[in-house]
Amino acid sequence: MKIDDLYNKWNTVPSSDSAYQRVDDEHILDIFLGKDTNNAKELLIISEIEPGKMRSSRSMEIIKGGRKDGRWATQIKLLKKEQEEVFAHLSWDLIEHSRSAKNKTAALEVVIIRFLKWQKLMEGGNELLADEIIKGIIGELLYAKYELRTKYDWDTILSVWLGPDGANKDFVFEDTWAEVKAVKARKTSITISSIEQLSSKNIGTLVVATVDNTSSADANGFSFAGLINEFKEELSASPSALFDFESKLLELGYIHRKEYYDRYYVFSGFRFYRVDKNFPKLQRETIPNEIIKVKYDIALSEIKEFEIVED
Repeated sequence: MKIDDLYNKWNTVPSSDSAYQRVDDEHILDIFLGKDTNNAKELLIISEIEPGKMRSSRSMEIIKGGRKDGRWATQIKLLKKEQEEVFAHLSWDLIEHSRSAKNKTAALEVVIIRFLKWQKLMEGGNELLADEIIKGIIGELLYAKYELRTKYDWDTILSVWLGPDGANKDFVFEDTWAEVKAVKARKTSITISSIEQLSSKNIGTLVVATVDNTSSADANGFSFAGLINEFKEELSASPSALFDFESKLLELGYIHRKEYYDRYYVFSGFRFYRVDKNFPKLQRETIPNEIIKVKYDIALSEIKEFEIVED
C-alpha cells in the first residue's frame, strides 16, 4: 500500500468514536483506521497480547483495553493537528513494516519498536535535521548510488551501510570499509569525529563528497526530500532493501516533512583517498588510555599523495 492509498482510505472513514475501517484483509495484524468526532486520525490495533511498551505522549494518546474475546484493543490517537502529515507517515510505516512478519507476535513487536522510534522523534519538537547532517546523508546516499551500485545490489549495499546503526564507519565490508565526508566546495579540511573512524587493520577509503546549498532555480540542484523519494522509488522493487532503507532513515532522525522539499543542494563530485598504515590518522594504540574521545581535522592539501585517481 502506498501512502496516498492510505490517505484515500482514511478519507472514506466517517468521523465517529466507533466507526473503523480495516486497512486490508491481507495484513497479518488486525489494523483499522478511524477518526474521532473532532476528525482526529486514529489507528486501532487488535492483538492477542497487550503491547505493553506503548504509552501516551504529548503528540499521541494510547488507549488500551481488554476485549470480551480475550484480545487487546490499542488505539493510537493523534493529539496535535499540526502533526497530521507526520502521523499519517507513522501509520503507513507501522502498517507496511509489520506486513511481512512471520507471525502475529513478530508483527506486533515490529509495530512497537517502530512506534517508539517515531514517538521519540515526534516528541523531540519541530526541529528539522541540521544542514550539516543533511549534507552528510546526501554524501552517503550518492556514494551508494554512483559508486557502490555499479558493483552490488541494493540489499547488499543497505546491509553494509552501518553508519546509521551507530558504527564507527559509514560502510563496512568484510575486508574493507569507506567513510564518507560531505564538504562545501571551498572547504580545505575534513573533520574526523572519533579515534576509530579511520582506524582499522583493513585498508579503507576516505570519500570526500562536495555538497553545497543551492536554490530551486539551480538546474543541477535537488531537494533533500526529492532525493529520499528517488531512492524509495528505486528500492520499491526490493521490499527487503526498502525496509532497511526506511529503518536507517528513522535511525538518522529523518521523518517526512514538507520543509525538506524546500532544502536544495547541489553535488559536485567525489574525491577518494586510500587509508592505509601510512595515512595520517590517530589510532587507539598510540593514544593514552586516559584519553577517551578525540576529534580532529585533516588538511586536504596535505593528503594528495593518498588520493585515488579513477579512470
